Amino acid sequence: MKRILVGLDGSSLAETILPTLRDLARRSDAEVVLLHVVHIPKTVPTEAGIALDDIVTQEQREAASYLRRLARELDADGITVRTAVVVGETAPEIVGFAERENIDLVALATHGRSGMQRWLHGSVADAVLHTVTRPLLLLRPSLEAAAPAAVRRLVVALDGSPLAEKALPPARDLARTLAVPLVLLHVVDSLQPAFVADPYSGANYHQLLTMLEAKAESYLAEAAARERGHGLTIETVKATGAPAEVIAHYVRAHPDSLLVLGTHGRSGWRAAVIGSVARRVVLLAGGPVLLVRSTPASA
Repeated sequence: MKRILVGLDGSSLAETILPTLRDLARRSDAEVVLLHVVHIPKTVPTEAGIALDDIVTQEQREAASYLRRLARELDADGITVRTAVVVGETAPEIVGFAERENIDLVALATHGRSGMQRWLHGSVADAVLHTVTRPLLLLRPSLEAAAPAAVRRLVVALDGSPLAEKALPPARDLARTLAVPLVLLHVVDSLQPAFVADPYSGANYHQLLTMLEAKAESYLAEAAARERGHGLTIETVKATGAPAEVIAHYVRAHPDSLLVLGTHGRSGWRAAVIGSVARRVVLLAGGPVLLVRSTPASA
C-alpha cells in the first residue's frame, strides 16, 4: 500500500476518516492524496448575475485552501501528502482519479454535504462501490464516538466461498505491513437451515445447524493453516447468527479492528456490493470497513 486516496467534501464528519488514515499511512509509509471534487451545479439562477465559471473558480480556490490546511496537519505528523481538486461528478471523478493515479486504497467517510443517509444510500457511495476496482475503505461517522485511530488487528469475514476469499491477499499484505494479527471470522447463518430442511427427510433444523457449524470449524482450521504458512499470526472466530449483525457486533466489541470484507459471497449475503450485508455492516460496525470488490473477470 503505497498511495491512499481520501475523498473529502469540506465537512467535519467527512474528516472523521483521517485519524485511521493517519495511522495506516504512518505505519505503511504510504503517500496520502487528499481529493476534493467541485460539483458543477446543473442550473444557476439567472437573477444572481454570476457566471458558472466564476462559481467553479471560487469553489476551486476554497477547496484548495481547505485541503492545504489538512495537508499541513498531516505533514506535521511526518506523512507524505499532496492535494488535488477536480471538477465534475463526484463518484466518477473519484473512481477515475484512483485509476489514473494508480491508487492502492480509496477511503471515504459515508457522509456528504447533502446528509449522511443520502451519502450512504444515494448515488455517490453506490456509484463508487459499483465501479471502483481498488480496495475501498468506508467509515460511517458517529457523532457519539470517534473511530479508533490505531489498527491492532485485521478481521476478514469469510463465508467459505472463493469470492469472499478475494479479501485475503490484501488483508494478508496489510497485516504484514502493520505487524498485526489476522482474524478469520466465519459466521454460520442461523437462518439457512430453516430454508433447506426437508420435513420429510428426517433432517431437522438443529441437525443441519450442527453440520454447518462443524463444517465451519473445519474450513477455518484449513484457512488458518494456509495463512500461517505466510508467516502471519492467525486467530479464528466462529459465530452463529445473522451475518451482518454478528460481524458488526464483533467489530464493535473489538474497536481497534479493521474489518476486511469481500464484496461478494453466498448464504444470505451474496452480491454484497449491491446487497444488504456490506451496507448494513458499514452502518452497524462503527469502525472502518475495507471492501475488496471482486470483478466478474476475477470471479
